[in-house]
Amino acid sequence: MALSRLASLAAPALLVALVPPPETAAQDSNPPWKTSAELSLVQTGGNAESSTVGLAGTLVRSWSRTELRFEVGSIRTQTTRRTRTAVGTVDDYRIETASETRVSAENYQARLTLDRSVSDRTAIFFRSEWVRNTFSGIEGRIVNGSGISNRWIDEERQRFNTRYALTHTTQYDVVSTAGVDRFLGLQVSAEYRRQIGKAEWTSALIVDENGKELVDLRADWTNSVAVALSGRLALKTTLRLMFDNEPSLIEAPLRSAAGERLGKVRVPRARLDRVTTIAVVVTL
Repeated sequence: MALSRLASLAAPALLVALVPPPETAAQDSNPPWKTSAELSLVQTGGNAESSTVGLAGTLVRSWSRTELRFEVGSIRTQTTRRTRTAVGTVDDYRIETASETRVSAENYQARLTLDRSVSDRTAIFFRSEWVRNTFSGIEGRIVNGSGISNRWIDEERQRFNTRYALTHTTQYDVVSTAGVDRFLGLQVSAEYRRQIGKAEWTSALIVDENGKELVDLRADWTNSVAVALSGRLALKTTLRLMFDNEPSLIEAPLRSAAGERLGKVRVPRARLDRVTTIAVVVTL
């Protein structure tokens, strides 16, 4: 418990230390801002209706030695199922239609990263992330971490960097046996970017280890290819794989061999989630 409190207190202190003083920002009369937004939409209709909306955005603010990056993203799928019933006799009947609409998938996240360079290739950073994914059993997860990053390749057409951080996680599960789960852990991540003609390939891997239960290993691997359509527009295809070696629980109905209802049992969800999106990216 003492270590958890120490990590919670250290994170704001490091954030204050990393933020450049007002006079540093004031010296830059025209500080660079970078903003991009993504929109993906899939709509089906007819006998069954389904709509998927994906939104994402990135805001980057750079100083001479410091970079602040804010990222948000959401995916929500809504499905409508229609049931037709014939009422009357075989020779004389009418069709009644009933529909039921429900959310079949949703995922929301926000991430704040602050980097401050201490040399040409090394920086210290603070990262705070919030995730909500109820269909994976996560009501809410907050991960605060700080550590060191290294830039191994920093060229115009390709970049590669790694990060190593000590983290503090607070997680609320949809189905929980022990309430709120808090623990310290370690996080290792790597990101690679490569420009190939008008296309840009990005691969980012984040691995989290639970310091309280080592079997609870999580990995988040995102690969995307963006092809420029114009100076400000691009078409982006993304495949995201999310692995949890100790996934959250779900309550499943329990029935006897004869079909009698006996209540519910708690069983683990699937370890791997996969998300594929095709989005239009606007850079401002």
